Amino acid sequence: MRETYQLLAFDSTHAAIAAERALKTRMPVTVMPTLRQITAACGISLRIEDGDGPALDGALKDGLVPPGAYRRYRVEDGVPVLSGC
Repeated sequence: MRETYQLLAFDSTHAAIAAERALKTRMPVTVMPTLRQITAACGISLRIEDGDGPALDGALKDGLVPPGAYRRYRVEDGVPVLSGC
């Protein structure tokens, strides 16, 4: 069975923590180390289960996380693919 989830990577720890606080009001969010394949990140990422993708879309559209503060990936079996931010 394939493991698929959404991942937000940040350039600063402050942005990651602020995003976690904002997003957890709408969906379950897990703090995790940034995957090795993702460079230029602070080392902290947020994992959002794939089923919560629509809630994440809405939260990002509503501006809960500033657009330039993160890079969004879809991770399938440990392989991150950059998606729209």
